[in-house]
Amino acid sequence: MQPIDLIDDPRVAAYRGMKDRALRGESLFVAEGRLLVDRLLDSPFAVESVFASEELAAEYAARLTDEVPLYVAPEALLREVVGYKFHRGVLAAGRRDRPMTLDRLTARLDDRRRWNLVVCPRVANGENLGLIFRSAAALGIDGVLLGPHCADPLSRRCLRLSMGGVLRVPTVHPTDLAADLRHLRDHCNVRPVATVVDARAEPLRGFSWPSRTALLLGSEFEGLDDPWLALCDRQITIPMQPGSDSLNLGVAAGIFLYEMSQGG
Repeated sequence: MQPIDLIDDPRVAAYRGMKDRALRGESLFVAEGRLLVDRLLDSPFAVESVFASEELAAEYAARLTDEVPLYVAPEALLREVVGYKFHRGVLAAGRRDRPMTLDRLTARLDDRRRWNLVVCPRVANGENLGLIFRSAAALGIDGVLLGPHCADPLSRRCLRLSMGGVLRVPTVHPTDLAADLRHLRDHCNVRPVATVVDARAEPLRGFSWPSRTALLLGSEFEGLDDPWLALCDRQITIPMQPGSDSLNLGVAAGIFLYEMSQGG
């Protein structure tokens, strides 16, 4: 345990001013609160350090190896360094893992009959993306492919809304998402399926799920662009009552992912 006495101590620079920082492009990310810190400690991600209040220091000291420093400060100083109190007394800095590639993901799944994948070409809202990952982790989804204009899955809001699901679900960031989707379709027998708000699409109830599915989820307001729809074999929708035009993306994703995980 290493005591922290000053707000500008360089050892806790990773945690300073979290509310106003965007961590995209940085090698580190920060988990806030006991639930996320515990899930980071249980994940494959490397942990750089833990920053805890004096009240929680002994608990986390017992869980860490000698290689991971535990910084300890009074609650008031911890809050001053971070800039807000949502952390609930503990934070941890994790190191971004080596990026998952499509080849590595498909090699993991090669001996399975059923593949359940999620593809998000453009989900820029971190909260919606976090909810997608939360459902994906809970329902055993095999992997998520993200387009370049998606939110950072290890951002504060996404990590928090996912309840740590981002740390558990294999995630691919292709340089050419459309090319990877075509590869899955043409070489891995994965059938792309588009989710749409369209009464002409196949209703979700009774849909016969392919044994290997890549489920495409569009953005909250714009859905999927025509080029993505053209890559898909089928389009499915959640029928709604007259006067209701759509569901929140995170809610709709949970419904689609549950049905996909059940195999139809």
